[in-house]
Amino acid sequence: MPEPEPAAVAAPSPVAPAAGRKLPAWLHRAAREARSLLLWLAVAALVAMVLGSLRGGIDLPAIAPELRAADLAGRPVALRALRGRPVVLYFWATWCTACSLTSPTVGQFARAHPDVAVLGVAMDDDDDVWRELASTDKGFRVVRPAADVTALWPVRALPSTVVVDADGKVVWSRQGVLVPGELNWRVP
Repeated sequence: MPEPEPAAVAAPSPVAPAAGRKLPAWLHRAAREARSLLLWLAVAALVAMVLGSLRGGIDLPAIAPELRAADLAGRPVALRALRGRPVVLYFWATWCTACSLTSPTVGQFARAHPDVAVLGVAMDDDDDVWRELASTDKGFRVVRPAADVTALWPVRALPSTVVVDADGKVVWSRQGVLVPGELNWRVP
């Protein structure tokens, strides 16, 4: 008579203890310490972003210099033509990692505030990149600046954001990643 095969015993999961068993105390402490560390890192990142928003922006005159550009369809865009309503100028590039964090925030702001002109001044030179940009919706109007943009707008770091009021005055600027909701506080 053949012997019965022993019942298959599942290997204990490394995550959950077997029924009736408790995890070792050191594992509980390690998990608690890991959660605490992650919380502190999240708080530190938030504090760094808030403190970063307090640092200086771009050194600009009180009245915004002219910005000549063309949108993705080739239509000319001039900052002067947008007087009478607030304008957000967002200098960015597709290769910029910090810009990839800020672009969604700018796009959300633009969608929520159609009364504000939001121009994404893309600093990319490559024509292939421009063709790709034409096929994606960023939520804001993407423009290609004229060659003299860096002479008139001393942007030294990307992303950089400038808020211009309805009278053409620079009311705020920032170099670096925007805190979500920050444009809501800055745009008049």
